[in-house]
Amino acid sequence: MCYVHCHSCDKEAITQEKDARFWINLATEAKNAGMLILLLTGGEPLLRKDFDEIYIACKKLGLLVSLNTNATLVDEDKIRLFKEYPPHKISVTLYGASPETYGKLCGNESAYEKVTESIRKLKEAKINLKLNYSITPDNVHDIPAATAFAKELDVPVKAASYMFSPVRISGKEYRLSPQEAAKAKLDWQRNMFGDKELIRLMKSDSTPEANDIACSQKINCRAGLSTFWVTWKGEMTPCGMMAGPNIPITDFNTAWQTVCEEREKIFLPAECSTCSLRKKCDMCAAVSLAETGRSDAVPPYACKKAHEFSRICEEFISRQ
Repeated sequence: MCYVHCHSCDKEAITQEKDARFWINLATEAKNAGMLILLLTGGEPLLRKDFDEIYIACKKLGLLVSLNTNATLVDEDKIRLFKEYPPHKISVTLYGASPETYGKLCGNESAYEKVTESIRKLKEAKINLKLNYSITPDNVHDIPAATAFAKELDVPVKAASYMFSPVRISGKEYRLSPQEAAKAKLDWQRNMFGDKELIRLMKSDSTPEANDIACSQKINCRAGLSTFWVTWKGEMTPCGMMAGPNIPITDFNTAWQTVCEEREKIFLPAECSTCSLRKKCDMCAAVSLAETGRSDAVPPYACKKAHEFSRICEEFISRQ
């Protein structure tokens, strides 16, 4: 799932996974090279039996360590761990707002109660917490309840209305249409802010979901400039959402230098650099690569979604 770019959880994947020593040594090398912030993610990082060892070692390096988790494995021992060694932030993926939705999307209805209980316990333990909500055909109807849950706990929540094309799994298309995704994005914003405040934000062009990256044909995000990702195989890549370039790590500095060089070869679609909808669009190098196989080709799904979102926003404003 998520950043684990493999077709199946097969025996080969398990045998290729790196041990705790590899991750701790890599974190040490990266810290010595100037890294300040570290995110532990997966798959589900809490599945690792050596998670505590890796987490504590990284904290003792003085790094700001964050964690992505689905929270199903957050038990009393993990709460104690996070109280003793507070994370910079824990981001919990909320897959829906009911047992039925968790059953459809995750195959486990009982996970909903466990996840929401864990979120409440983390909040009570004063752990810095954020929720993520990835909008799919199976949970789009839960948007009002999911935003209400976040507001009830006073926990920030961020929704992703763009889902990457399934280039890393079976190839089966499983996401909303561009038009449905645009509507879901607007519905989410209306539930989060209320219509009056959303109108104000739209008119000031400052909605949190707006893409504020400057228009350019050259890649202009942080990937390979101030950030990097390492795959479960121990390969460095500029961005967790990109399937490449993947640089095998022999030592941190060599891999990082190569990633920085490879970044300079990545270009965005020329048409997008002058598009008036750039701030409303999900387009980036990773999106273009996933949609088309090239970073410099216009991603049709993202383009259609941006145009539809712009249209329904204008319609929404005109009705107020």
